[in-house]
Amino acid sequence: MILFFIYVVLSSLGLILFKLGSKDLTMLLQNGLFSLSMSWIVIAGILCYLASFLLWLVIVNKSELSYIYPLSIACINIAILVGSYFLLHETIGAREIIGTVVIIAGIAIMKL
Repeated sequence: MILFFIYVVLSSLGLILFKLGSKDLTMLLQNGLFSLSMSWIVIAGILCYLASFLLWLVIVNKSELSYIYPLSIACINIAILVGSYFLLHETIGAREIIGTVVIIAGIAIMKL
């Protein structure tokens, strides 16, 4: 379970870091050459996401995919909502709260 928690944190953090660093990301295709410039924030996001992928391989190997996949998507969605509120200063409205309650209810039903 600790690996799953770390996976959710790394995956969510990776996506939030992508968003934070996306302002400084530039991609160019000029004269047939591809150029990519990214900040350290995007690189940190890539590393977090890569680490989460490697953990995911371990988790899938030890768990039932039909259970762990929906659970991971639900937990990551909630973690991104909370992280976006605190780190990206996004607002949380009634729709987001209702969606989170529905997700939590779905997780509870899966545990039955």
